[in-house]
Amino acid sequence: MNRNKISGFLLFVILLGFVSCKDKDEYSINSAFTTILQHFEDEGSIRGRTFNLKQTGLIVEFADLDENTAGLCHYEDPIRIEIDKSYWNEISSSAGADLMKENLLFHELGHGLLGRKHLNKILENGDWKSMMCGGDKVDDRPWNINYRGMRRAYYLDELFNESTPAPDFLSNLFGADIAGFTPSMYFSFNSESKQDTGFDLVDNSSFKTTIDNSRLKFQSKLNKALLLYISTSINILSDFIFEVTFQYPTGNATDQYGLLFGTVPADPTNDSESIEYFSINNNRKMFMGNRTWYSFYTQLSKPEILAGGKNTLKVVKIKQMLYYFINNVYGYCSEIEATESGTNFGFMTPPNGIIWLDDFTISTKSSAGVSARVQQIQVVELKSKTIDTFEQHTIKNK
Repeated sequence: MNRNKISGFLLFVILLGFVSCKDKDEYSINSAFTTILQHFEDEGSIRGRTFNLKQTGLIVEFADLDENTAGLCHYEDPIRIEIDKSYWNEISSSAGADLMKENLLFHELGHGLLGRKHLNKILENGDWKSMMCGGDKVDDRPWNINYRGMRRAYYLDELFNESTPAPDFLSNLFGADIAGFTPSMYFSFNSESKQDTGFDLVDNSSFKTTIDNSRLKFQSKLNKALLLYISTSINILSDFIFEVTFQYPTGNATDQYGLLFGTVPADPTNDSESIEYFSINNNRKMFMGNRTWYSFYTQLSKPEILAGGKNTLKVVKIKQMLYYFINNVYGYCSEIEATESGTNFGFMTPPNGIIWLDDFTISTKSSAGVSARVQQIQVVELKSKTIDTFEQHTIKNK
């Protein structure tokens, strides 16, 4: 080999060394993740897991991932985590963004730093067992996880210790005292008389309401979902029981319908309403959440739902807790998200949907109990708001 060839070969080896050699102790964290990473270290320390990442190395960076992928963990040396930038930006403008981001990054750190694999088991009450759910879907269930309130503490315990026992909220079957609640508003829809119906029957460009066999028949004329509500004197920050019987016999089985309550701006173009909702579909799925969030909290399978039949949905609010019932069977509990006063109660309908309602009842704990019959005589206006779809986002895979 001549001198020129030798020199060229040596230069190639040197360059290859530079390319192949990677700093195994590299610590490179995008500034968007530093606070959440510190939270991870703090939560780990509380639970007996300590990290010295600036010495051992870690890379967390943005990337352009596949359409349905929120994050990826690469088992390199050091561990390298990629977070989809467009998804991160998309959830940033919604309520609960901090918790959603924490859940996402903690999941990937669980893979990389804790050696956790995906765990797609379900708790007795229907919640995901672990924030490490992901990968191959189970019964096509979305990855939405109610990572908030009392559940967050459990999910953090389970993240750092997979043998964490089932949480207390599993046994939190409805045991609240509902003595003293009396109907403050009640509509039975027994006749077309305004005194009996309570709702002002209308036929406008958006929908038509009629009385059909002692029920309110609501027929949407739009190919978009509708939020329908009445203004009341009942504040959602007080304790109440809200109950309506629905029937949605036609339409897509995935169409959601159900209860809503909260604050609705007077301006219909204002999207800042803080609406709590409790919805079901004819696939026997249940959803709950607040419309200020990017996504619904979680999806549950409920055999109590009568597909296409009459389903009575009830929400009992006691202090900060919401208890959900389907056909008088307790189904779930979660903290209310709305923190400001609101007096709107109503329901949601699917695009072009025809839905029947009965026994629209709001009960309160009032020392000055007003009979349901007196309240029913008051005629209320059913207001509406058009939205593209009621089905909020599903969480991307992790």
